[in-house]
Amino acid sequence: MKKNISLAAFLTVVMIIVLRWQGNSLVNTTSPGGIVNLEFAYTPQRLLELLSHWDITAVKTNIWLDFLFIISYTLFLSVAAELCSERWPENSVPRQAGLFFAKMAYLAGIFDIAENLLMMQSIEGNYTITLLQFTFYFAAIKFVLAGIIVIYLLASLPFIIRKK
Repeated sequence: MKKNISLAAFLTVVMIIVLRWQGNSLVNTTSPGGIVNLEFAYTPQRLLELLSHWDITAVKTNIWLDFLFIISYTLFLSVAAELCSERWPENSVPRQAGLFFAKMAYLAGIFDIAENLLMMQSIEGNYTITLLQFTFYFAAIKFVLAGIIVIYLLASLPFIIRKK
């Protein structure tokens, strides 16, 4: 499993670098967060404002690359949470939480996939306020789930270091 986490961590870092480099053209005064601004474009006006400042091909490419990132970060978060859980005492709450978070990483990935599919529809002009709101909430849920898992991983570090 340690090989899996190393590979997943490496691929996650590589994809972060690739997405930042490729998505650099999406960062401007209208969208300081780049593609993240599209994930949280809650209204048709905001969507159209973003799209009017972007090259649509660059947006589509960024979303397609994000599918590879989803695979890498989902595997990394899941494997890391499971490995951290194994360092906690048997039947302890942190151990059970880690096993739960390992599964929740996949749920974050599913929300991210749904969000990407909805964004692809939006940039093609096939959007409604409801679709934009679902995109917004899927993105928010994804970030909350991933954030909770990262907090668990960080909170586990002192215990893991002490156990070695």
